[in-house]
Amino acid sequence: MSAEISLEEVARNVNWYTEPSQLLGNVNLFLCQVMARGSADDIIATRSRFSWDEFRTAYQQAPSGLFSKGAWAYWGLMLLNDPTLPPPERFPGANLFDWRSAK
Repeated sequence: MSAEISLEEVARNVNWYTEPSQLLGNVNLFLCQVMARGSADDIIATRSRFSWDEFRTAYQQAPSGLFSKGAWAYWGLMLLNDPTLPPPERFPGANLFDWRSAK
């Protein structure tokens, strides 16, 4: 990393539709977006300012649909030593409902 990246730059890199100050106001969402979308430089810059515990908390409270399967497994391994955790469900219990059998 040649020059230190500011958190505002990282926020712009990982979320192009929200103002950096607004995203940085929601630390868990910011950290999740860094984990899901950040480059190596983004992760290094963010990690220098946030603890592993903060990353772990954000991961455990992640919104559904943000992480790819690969990113979810990677961060599960890195933060909790478990790459097999299921990602958050967008509609919990929805897979239990079979619309074809509904009347």
